[in-house]
Amino acid sequence: MCIALALVIAPGKTHSQSLDSNYTARGIAPVFDGNISTARTTALTDAQQKAVLTALADQMPLKKLSSSFVTLHNLFISRPDVYVQRFKILNETTLSGNYHILIEAFIEDELMRNDLESIGINGPVQQKMKVLLMIAEASSDKEYSGWWAADPAKRILPVDVGEQMAFFFRERGVGVIDDGTIPFEPLTPNEDELFPGREAVLRVARQAGADIVVLAKASIKQTAAQPGASITQMQCDMSAEVLDVHMRELVLQTATNSLGMHSDQDAAARDAAAKASSRIVEHILDRMLPAISGRHIYALRCTFPGARPESYAQDFFSLLRAALPEIVRIDVRDTTDANVRQADIVSSVDGTTLVQKALRTELGGYKLTLGAVEDTVINLTVTPPETP
Repeated sequence: MCIALALVIAPGKTHSQSLDSNYTARGIAPVFDGNISTARTTALTDAQQKAVLTALADQMPLKKLSSSFVTLHNLFISRPDVYVQRFKILNETTLSGNYHILIEAFIEDELMRNDLESIGINGPVQQKMKVLLMIAEASSDKEYSGWWAADPAKRILPVDVGEQMAFFFRERGVGVIDDGTIPFEPLTPNEDELFPGREAVLRVARQAGADIVVLAKASIKQTAAQPGASITQMQCDMSAEVLDVHMRELVLQTATNSLGMHSDQDAAARDAAAKASSRIVEHILDRMLPAISGRHIYALRCTFPGARPESYAQDFFSLLRAALPEIVRIDVRDTTDANVRQADIVSSVDGTTLVQKALRTELGGYKLTLGAVEDTVINLTVTPPETP
C-alpha cells in the first residue's frame, strides 16, 4: 500500500557528519469527521515511514526493494521509531480534506545497514528510474518554444524551465534523458500542434530508455506589483501530462502555479519556475513510483519452427496472456528473422518466474524450450501442437 517509494517524495537528501542521513518526506492522511488530531498523528507516521522507505531505496536496487517489499515493510517500514533517530516538522497544513505534514527525518544508516545485512538482502545503490522531459515554455507573447520544435527559432527557451525540472528530478534520484541525443525528425508535431503525436513520443522515449515522459507547458508572466515597489513579481503557470512508456498510456495530469519575487525580473522568473517545477516533480513522483515499483520489464524472444510462424504466433501469445494473469501488458512485434517474434512484457513477477510458470502451464499443446537469457531478453523455442 505504502509502496510509494519515498525516495521520490523526499525533495532531497543530505548526509551529516555522523552515521545518520537526513531526508525530507511528506505524510498525508484524510481528516474524518473533523478529527484533526488523529489525522495529524497518522500523517506524521506516514511521513516517517516514507523517510525509512527512502533510506532503504538508497541501500539496494529498486528491483530488490520491490521483490522484498513485504519483508522490508514488516521489519523496517512499519517500525519507523527504530530507524528514525529524530525528526523536525517543516510544514503542516490541511488541504482538500487531507492533513499534510512535511518533516526532516534523521535515519540511523549504520543500524539499517547492519539489519539489512543480517537478513541477507542488502545490496548496491538502486537503479534509477528515467524520465524524458518535453517542456514547452511560453514567453510574454504566448508563443511556445520547445527543444523538439521543427523551427530552430522556436527552440530558444528564455528561462529553460525544463532544466529547472530536470534539477529536481535528479535531486530525487531520477535519471533524466539528455534531449540532445534525441532525433528531431520523429518528433515533428502536426501543423498547429505543440507536442508530437503520442505514439511518436512513446517510440522515441522507449528507444532512449525512458520509463516515463513528462509533457508540460509553462507560462511565465509578470503580475501587478504595489505602486512604487522595487520587487518584481513573476507568476509561473504549469500543467503537465505523464506518459507511462512501458504501459503506453497517459497516467497522470497535474497543474500548479507559483509566484517568484526578486528585484531582477529574470531572477524572479527563474524563482517562479523553480517553485512550480519542484511542486510538479513532487506530485509526479508521489503518484508514479507506487505504480511502477512492483513492475518487471523484460522480453521473450520466441522462435517458431516451421514455414508458417505467423499462423501460430498470434494464437500462442493469446493463450499465454490468458493463462498467466501475472502479465500486465504484452506487446508482440516482428523481428528481422521471419520465424522470430519478440514479446515485450510488463508483469508483476520477474521473467524467470514467469517462464517457469509458463513451462508448467498447459498452453493449448504448444511446447516451450528455454534458451539463453541475455540481460532482459529470454529466448524460447515455441513448438506448435501438430509439430512432431
